Amino acid sequence: MITEIHMDDVASYKHPVDIFLLNKVTLAYGLNGSGKSTISNYLYNPQDQKYGRCHIKEDSEHDVLVYNQLFLRDYFYEEDTLKGIFSLSKENKEVLEAIDRESKKLETLDGKYREAEGKKVVIETQKNVSKNEVIDKVWEIKQKYSGGDRVLEFCLEGLKRKEKLFEHLSTITQPGDTPQFSTDNLKAEVSSIAGDNAQPIDEVVEFVFDGIRIEDDPLFEKVIVGSQEGSVAEFIAHMGNSDWVRKGLGYLPERIPSSGVPCPFCQKDTITSGLADSIRNVFDDSYDRDLRSLESCQNSYIELETEISFGDISEIGVVDKVIVQRWKALTESIVSRYRENKLLIEQKISSPSTPVKLLSSSTDVDALNVLIRQINDLIRPYNEKLKNKKQSFDDIKRRFWILMRFQYSQSLEVLEKSQKRLDDELALVLKDIVGINSEISSVKSSISTLRKKTVNVQEAIDNINNGLAEIGVTGFSVVPYGESLYRVLRADDDGNAFYSLSEGEKTVISFLYFVELCKGQKSTSDIPKKKIVVIDDPISSLSHIYVFNIGQLIKRTFCNSPAFEQVLVLTHSLYFFYELTYTKKSDRDQLQHLFRIIKNSEGSNVVRMKYEEIQNDYQTYWSIVKDESSPPALVANCMRNIIEYFFNFVQKRDFNNVFQKPLLSGDKYQAFYRYMNRESHSLGQNIFDIKEFDYGVFREGLRLVFEECGYSEHYKAMIK
Repeated sequence: MITEIHMDDVASYKHPVDIFLLNKVTLAYGLNGSGKSTISNYLYNPQDQKYGRCHIKEDSEHDVLVYNQLFLRDYFYEEDTLKGIFSLSKENKEVLEAIDRESKKLETLDGKYREAEGKKVVIETQKNVSKNEVIDKVWEIKQKYSGGDRVLEFCLEGLKRKEKLFEHLSTITQPGDTPQFSTDNLKAEVSSIAGDNAQPIDEVVEFVFDGIRIEDDPLFEKVIVGSQEGSVAEFIAHMGNSDWVRKGLGYLPERIPSSGVPCPFCQKDTITSGLADSIRNVFDDSYDRDLRSLESCQNSYIELETEISFGDISEIGVVDKVIVQRWKALTESIVSRYRENKLLIEQKISSPSTPVKLLSSSTDVDALNVLIRQINDLIRPYNEKLKNKKQSFDDIKRRFWILMRFQYSQSLEVLEKSQKRLDDELALVLKDIVGINSEISSVKSSISTLRKKTVNVQEAIDNINNGLAEIGVTGFSVVPYGESLYRVLRADDDGNAFYSLSEGEKTVISFLYFVELCKGQKSTSDIPKKKIVVIDDPISSLSHIYVFNIGQLIKRTFCNSPAFEQVLVLTHSLYFFYELTYTKKSDRDQLQHLFRIIKNSEGSNVVRMKYEEIQNDYQTYWSIVKDESSPPALVANCMRNIIEYFFNFVQKRDFNNVFQKPLLSGDKYQAFYRYMNRESHSLGQNIFDIKEFDYGVFREGLRLVFEECGYSEHYKAMIK
């Protein structure tokens, strides 16, 4: 049976409405235009696209047979002939027993099919749950990188839907090795080439230091002592103090008298011109050349100080902290060595006889140039990226998704294994379903063959004609037409008789036809299923003489019969609604649900209704008038019906003269007066179109009508 009907976003159902059907019989009452037909039309053709947001819940397979205006249109209004209805009524015990056996077999197979379908649904649900869990996990990528600094948001272009982002990530091949870059690296790349201010970076020039040649000069390790000939030279060499003696010569005058001059060391007049010449001869031309060479090296080395200048590479965007630290260490080492070598050169010049070993800058210079080449290896591709920004961004995007694929590899691998296992299980279930369907088709074919041996068209014709006679319709009947059709025949006219019937007669014959259709089958090949019957206003065009008969027919044929699993009746008539309700409370509680369908400015709604709440039409009109949210036209129509019903049928008097009284003759009530009169059904006029009105004025006018006519107590009783 159908356990729930969900209506949403169609016709007057502006908001979701759920109707829970828990008993066999459901009765729904609502005024015309409240939304009854929308429900029956949906059940008649649920595949219609306009019902895209509606659905039903059901617990078994069944046929839904709907009687409404769409049924009338499809079965009666397009052709004079009616489709045949077939019944199993010929006496053939063996065939009927065979059909019964096949039907039970079919029921068993249907159970197996539903069980297999249930397994299929469970597996597919598990697949969806597992997949959705990973989809939600992967969605973290969008949440993380389309928020915050948004530097890498361009990588998500066209992928801002969960399913699409997941599918994109799934198509990327898992990287074999751990990516040697991070999202921070990618962000830095984007920042370096993004925007109009991004400029090419000049390559760093390799460092050339001519001081290396001076540092390797062997002169610094040479012992410079001058001439070694003569007793003075031998003595100086023996003492090993040539540097001390050479410095002392600087204190002797150019010309020395015969009396001698004081010694620069002992301050006694011991230095004669001969001794001075002997000392000077020690420091000969060779000594002077070496000394001049040292001084030349010193001057050249000092001039190189301007070359020992290194820029700050930390502002070069492509280098990292490690390179900056390495650069700083090497340049500081070169500067430190240069300063130490300057001191060593001064020391050598001051003491030529003392050998010194200058520190070599060669290793540090070579290492620095290796580092410079590494820096340039970073600068060149950056400049190329800057020239081809689109290609650069595409490459960053490619690497971004490689990194994401690596980061989410575990989740995707677990999902892949899970989906593979579930797909294998699903394949087995689908194989079972195919086999069951094959058996079902075979059984249905067998039932169809057996049914053709027992079908009886005449039984349905007899039942329709008997029903017409019981209701009191004798002017026409239904007769066979061809092999599997019926047609309507009048006693005095065998032409197109159906089109000459009144609306009431058409309703009677169409409903009787529907009853037989529900009891039988549409065709000889139909397979019997559980049946759900939906009836929408079967007495809309009937005179009240037929209402009781139709109500009893519905009760007897559908509500009280075990042949029908469920019955839903919708009507605008409270009399008919009341006629179908069970008078015994225990029967109502066990078998029936009562609903009221209402509509106001917020749309249609379906609410539970107690038996005690059933009112007559007159009371219902008053309930609409009291609801300010009801549509204006509906409120005005109900006011008109109240006045027409009360004065024409209850009090048997005309109320027109009441508007001649002073309280109601003013302009304020002219709209109310004109609508109550000129649009009255009793006057047969409909020339005043009202879309909006002052609710307060109309309600006040209604009150004055009753008060001026002496029925104020009645008004108070009904309006409270």
